[in-house]
Amino acid sequence: MSPAHRHPSLIERVLSARWPSWCLLPCLWVWAAAALAAPAAALSEFKHVAWSIDRGAPSRINSISQTHDGFLWIGSVEGLFRFDGVSFESVRLRAPGSQRLVVSSLRAMRSGDLWVGLARGRGMARWRGGELVDAQMPHPSREVNDIQEGPDGEVWVARGGRSDRMLARFHQGGWQEFGTESGLPAQQVWSLLFARDGTLWVVLSNAIARRRPADARFTVVEQGLTPRANLSEDAQGQLWISDRRGTRALNPPAGSETFFPHPSPVGGARLLFDRQGDLWMTTWNSGVLRVRVPGQPWPAAQRVTSLDATAGLTSDTARALFQDREGNLWIGTELGLDMLRPASIAIEHGVPSNSPTSYTMARANDGTVYVADAQALYAIAPGGHPVRVLGYDTPAEALCTAMGRGVWLFLADRVLQVAGASVTRHVKPAGTTAYGCAQDASGRLWMPALETGLHWQQRGRWQRWPEATPSPSLPANATVDGRGRAVVLFRGRPPQGERPFDAVDATQSPAGGVEGLLAAGPGVLLSGHRGLALAGTSGGAQLPGETHPWAASLNGLAQTSGGDTWAIGDAGVVRLRSDELARALQRPGAAVAARILDFSDGLSSFVQKAPGAQVAVGGDGRVWFLTRRHLMRVNPAGLVPNPVPPPVVVRAVQVGDQRFEAMPSLVLPAGTTTVRIAFTAPSLSVPERVKFRHRLVGLGGTWSPPDSQREALLSDLGPGSYRFEVTASNHDGVWAVQPAEVTLTIPATFTQSLGFKLMVAGLSLLLLYGLYLARLRQILSRLRERGEERARERERIAREMHDTLLQSVQGLILRFQSVADRLHGQPQVRQAMNQALDRAEAVVVEGRDRLQGLRRVDASDLEDELRRLIAEQPFSDGTRVGVSSQGTRRQLQPSAFDEILCIVSEALFNAARHANATTVDVQVDYGRQWLEITVRDDGVGLPRAGSDPAGLAGHFGLLGMRERAQRIGAQFRVTSQPGHGARVSLRIKAGVAYARDAG
Repeated sequence: MSPAHRHPSLIERVLSARWPSWCLLPCLWVWAAAALAAPAAALSEFKHVAWSIDRGAPSRINSISQTHDGFLWIGSVEGLFRFDGVSFESVRLRAPGSQRLVVSSLRAMRSGDLWVGLARGRGMARWRGGELVDAQMPHPSREVNDIQEGPDGEVWVARGGRSDRMLARFHQGGWQEFGTESGLPAQQVWSLLFARDGTLWVVLSNAIARRRPADARFTVVEQGLTPRANLSEDAQGQLWISDRRGTRALNPPAGSETFFPHPSPVGGARLLFDRQGDLWMTTWNSGVLRVRVPGQPWPAAQRVTSLDATAGLTSDTARALFQDREGNLWIGTELGLDMLRPASIAIEHGVPSNSPTSYTMARANDGTVYVADAQALYAIAPGGHPVRVLGYDTPAEALCTAMGRGVWLFLADRVLQVAGASVTRHVKPAGTTAYGCAQDASGRLWMPALETGLHWQQRGRWQRWPEATPSPSLPANATVDGRGRAVVLFRGRPPQGERPFDAVDATQSPAGGVEGLLAAGPGVLLSGHRGLALAGTSGGAQLPGETHPWAASLNGLAQTSGGDTWAIGDAGVVRLRSDELARALQRPGAAVAARILDFSDGLSSFVQKAPGAQVAVGGDGRVWFLTRRHLMRVNPAGLVPNPVPPPVVVRAVQVGDQRFEAMPSLVLPAGTTTVRIAFTAPSLSVPERVKFRHRLVGLGGTWSPPDSQREALLSDLGPGSYRFEVTASNHDGVWAVQPAEVTLTIPATFTQSLGFKLMVAGLSLLLLYGLYLARLRQILSRLRERGEERARERERIAREMHDTLLQSVQGLILRFQSVADRLHGQPQVRQAMNQALDRAEAVVVEGRDRLQGLRRVDASDLEDELRRLIAEQPFSDGTRVGVSSQGTRRQLQPSAFDEILCIVSEALFNAARHANATTVDVQVDYGRQWLEITVRDDGVGLPRAGSDPAGLAGHFGLLGMRERAQRIGAQFRVTSQPGHGARVSLRIKAGVAYARDAG
């Protein structure tokens, strides 16, 4: 806490302190330089990003560190937090009911562990393997002031608030304590430092002690400190100490500047030497100070600079300093977290900001860049800073390159040619306002003046292009192309006739409304809202804004001798390769790689919409840009891509409301179909430009398009094992070496299991079989009904024929018999009559036989009926005919029985009449599923046409058998080879052939 009494001023402290005489004057000189330094201008080469407590940052930050996985760790009064550049994650001790931690110190070790020093007597904690556990340090002190790692990996702890056992060391799994017996004075320890040579330095309340690697005890080497001092080492091995009186070198070399006072009345300043060798210091109430490479001869105005709350620091009370592996500098304050990283685009504070009128700029032929605002003209020599050349009482209207030396400056009432300190005054056409200017290779100085027309000066005399007044062509801008010819932009129709300049009609531009007249190579580009086009071309823009968004609304462009093109527009600052740009303008569709630098890179304002050059390349290679608020610069040599690939981490897996901490392998709840996976990549420089790609091996396996989303939603998942992989690139497109991955196993539910699926499949088959049987029964029932109906109809026909036709014929026979009996005297007639009666009797017998066939037969004994059929057939005496059977005999359906007998009868008849067989066998097989009847003979066989079912035309007996078989749903087949007999088989389903009570 800040002391309640009033502190003396810095000057009073410096004058009253007992300083050595050699440091008093440098002290006052440096302090004066620091006090006069403008904080806003001091750190303009850095991009400052702040996370206040309103953005979720912890407050009262005491320490910052970074582990191997890229996470930034923040220790504060509010606890321990892990930061990936986007979100702050609170980390607690692995203990039931653990309280909020007050973290006073942090140290990430080479092993990857993080050691956490706690206040309020809690001792030490250790982050290892994804868990924070109590390190079981004995005799914990009120707070841990500092943690350091020794050369062999041991952990040294400065335990504050005590003057005994003030040091602790964790080595080889155990703790060791150090007190006055080790040579330390009985004072509180504030900080520790391991020097490059392995020496351990201990900063106590008013002394410094050290222990070299070969020493067994500590030795006091410096006294007279004030409490809460801190120690650091620069790149040359020089030690620096900071206490209430300021920061100075221990045992400094003679003649060097080694003392820097700063406002830190209660001490506690943190020291850090960055990778460039600059010294950074926190202060109690004045923000952060930077000393440019102590020991080097810097000008006083540039030696000490500061960053405080007036320049955007979250608080003037700064406590923690840290530089991460990407080179970013982190500052922990009372009210949040700040980051400073080298800005790709820097504000040039040598030219005043916020000019009330537009800035103008031009590059002279000697490489000097001139910039004019509303009040003065500034010259920036190669490698130099802006120098004010002259002031004026009217705003600058236009600025352009002079053909010889220097530049042309157009003011309201005069034109000046400025070349360094030389200024030559020229008259200006009365009543005109310059909208740009350009001097061509012939020495003509062109001035477009909108309504007052186009003017040019040659040999000191001004002329106006002949046209009406006010000008209908409205000249609005001018430039010079690569051939040295002037190009003038007209808002109206350009003047006609022979012209010593090239004219551009803004109303006919294929790029849309012209916002930039840009000299590029040998030609001139027109920029508008539709993209870029070459002046003098027609049709669509060669680089459309739809496919090249950066190409729309460019307002400035310049090209370097090294082959780069720099432009500025609504998208920001654009860097291209000049050859790629030229190729794409000639061949639309050719690739153009563009790097965009925007507000994340230090851009502080949008490009101004004004005529004249908005981009200039100085003789030293620096590129200058005009914006609405500032003159800005880019040093291309400093645009080094970030080479650090981002480590990728899967943070959590969420299923519904259930969250799982990420592990290499996770078993999710059975039946999971949708999974949300959170991941991150701690690339801290520009986290909003980090891109991610992910894929799910086992479901497609293709990488997703790169985007900035830090979570993935996986849907339509089923039971099985999947491997989720995610990779990331930093803001400069460097991709991670290895993707992060997690294996997800989703067990099947009962309804998703193989057993359940087999059961469902079996039940489905049973159901289908049941439906099949029901349908079969329905068909068989219909067949039976039709058979019964046929049998009844045949019986009816038989009865009617017997009762009518046969009875009538029998009556006629009787009457004719009586007549024949009376023909005794005519023996020939009687003989003829008797013959007719015998024939009629035969017809009656045959008719009765036919009627018998129409009636039902006894279907109980198929074999007896077959033998009867065999007896009726005209087999020769030498033919052996037999009937055999196998299986249990069954009663047949009458309808089927009739058809079977007809088919077999036809087969026997064919065998008897045509086969010339010696053996004919009839085989009956009473199967459970089928009734099969086969007629075989060893006769001459059938011709191929007769045995082929497709060739039965003309074989009416075979056709009849097949048709009868089809009526009862039977399978009928005839096989034969000439000379080797024939085989006729009939197969009928059991349900059709057998009677219902036949089993």
